[in-house]
Amino acid sequence: MRTGDWLAKPASRIAGAFHEVEDAAGWLAREYGKVRASLIRPERIPLEERLVNARDALPRGVDVQWGEWLKGGRFVSLGLICCPNRHVSHPCPS
Repeated sequence: MRTGDWLAKPASRIAGAFHEVEDAAGWLAREYGKVRASLIRPERIPLEERLVNARDALPRGVDVQWGEWLKGGRFVSLGLICCPNRHVSHPCPS
């Protein structure tokens, strides 16, 4: 599945919509903060480095996807999907 295919899912699956990169990066940092204590290998990639990369990618229309294994065998996936998306032709949610 391409990350942009999330745009084909029901709007109820969307956690938020952002028009500014800083708002999107802030949401991503807050969501990451909720699971940070449960990471198996904390700070393998420092949060600030992740955010620098996200701030660079998003304005260029590149989706951002983070995935980490959590204690207890769980996995968390956090993603920001650009819309319009340069890789898929799904319409933007309204």
